[in-house]
Amino acid sequence: MILDELIKIDIKTLRSFMAIVECQGVTAAQSRLNVTTSVISGHLTHLEDRLGMTLCHRGRAGFKLTEDGAAVYEACLSFTEAVASFQHQLHYIRQLDSVRGGHIRLCLIDQMPTLFYDALRQCLAASYRDNPLIHFSIDVQSPESMIEKLLGNESDIGVGYFGSFPPLLTFQPAFIETQVVCCGREHRSFHEPDKLTFEELEQDHHWVKRGYITDVSINHIRPKILSATTYQMEATAQLILAGHHVGYLPRDLAMRYEEMGLMKILLPDEASYEVKHHWAYRENLHKHVADFLNKMINLLSENYSKA
Repeated sequence: MILDELIKIDIKTLRSFMAIVECQGVTAAQSRLNVTTSVISGHLTHLEDRLGMTLCHRGRAGFKLTEDGAAVYEACLSFTEAVASFQHQLHYIRQLDSVRGGHIRLCLIDQMPTLFYDALRQCLAASYRDNPLIHFSIDVQSPESMIEKLLGNESDIGVGYFGSFPPLLTFQPAFIETQVVCCGREHRSFHEPDKLTFEELEQDHHWVKRGYITDVSINHIRPKILSATTYQMEATAQLILAGHHVGYLPRDLAMRYEEMGLMKILLPDEASYEVKHHWAYRENLHKHVADFLNKMINLLSENYSKA
């Protein structure tokens, strides 16, 4: 009977429930899943109806997982791992590449540091020299989407900033990146940045908000006016260049625009903060994927040590 009910529950519903648990609430899970709260609540209700259990309590008292809910979450972790393993095996069964070939699926966040791109180009060139039959798929994703792709075995390796670290994935430090506040040439602070105070920057300026989840503990600025939202750095840059907003950009990207006279970095000593980026992947990588990852880690370490 339980198996019959499980067959009627799709994987998307289970992932919604896992996101609710890991984000501690329906509203908090919205950013990760990129769907409305009504859709997420519908998935939770559907799951509870199918299983005949109350999985969590939610309301004014806050989110709380029931004993049944905790057990179902643990079962979901096992089920998700089994599904990912099944998909992983099917993927390689269907491959038409030769034994020396192989497919490496890489996920990046947009606008990585220059030193990372240098290492990536070197590693890609070396990979094709050593193994001309290899095939790379490179995708640009938000951190939340990248996690979903890795958990669903739609990607082999991800690298970027992650606000959470699901237990089914392995995370390894990659590099540290500095984020700086910028304004465009048409902004009122562009020509007199030295007169700007930290309080004015925080309270009196229109800000671009990051669309994905970030760890609030790493950034001490709490903007009062958030009037735009983006999910990619280049989109953030375009809003800043338009002249109405200020916002955070990776220092490498901001400096390129600043050198062109199109942007100004504001209060670099007071408002900047550092972000730790990680490699993310599943254990038991195929050898050609593990070899590529190790080459990237070594090259990136060399490039940063020379900088």
